[in-house]
Amino acid sequence: MSYIRDEDDFYSITNYKGGVEKLTAQLILSLPVDNHFHGSKNGNDIQTIGLFKFKFPSSRRKPDIIVFVFNNESKNKAEFIIISLDEFIRRFIKNHPGSKQQKNIEMVFWMMEEGSVYDTTNISDEAEWYFLSKGVNGRMADGTDIDYTSFLNNWTKLKL
Repeated sequence: MSYIRDEDDFYSITNYKGGVEKLTAQLILSLPVDNHFHGSKNGNDIQTIGLFKFKFPSSRRKPDIIVFVFNNESKNKAEFIIISLDEFIRRFIKNHPGSKQQKNIEMVFWMMEEGSVYDTTNISDEAEWYFLSKGVNGRMADGTDIDYTSFLNNWTKLKL
């Protein structure tokens, strides 16, 4: 496999084994986070927070996958959310209706203490309490479209 960096943090990943297969990835790095502003208002234990500001992929240039990268200071490592563009758009439109018309997007992901990851962009105090407070059978958000846990460090998305 090889990769080259294109414009706008796009990467072309090529696998030459058994023929030429190509994949385009957009890398989006987390910005510095203000834990008081972007963190829990209800006392939920958060391991780390990712804050992302980026332009929505244009119709002219679309990646196959999007990779969100954020720093996990408590584990001293980078965390990656690796998701196909189609799945990301489906979830994004469902969770943030009307936002696709905006050119600049802001998203916030919380990685909880046990490793679950949720889209908490613009989450209200009440929604946080309802969806993210851990009850006897887990969280209400588990398995919903705000749950990005299955995409966390899922390098199989890069298989060519």
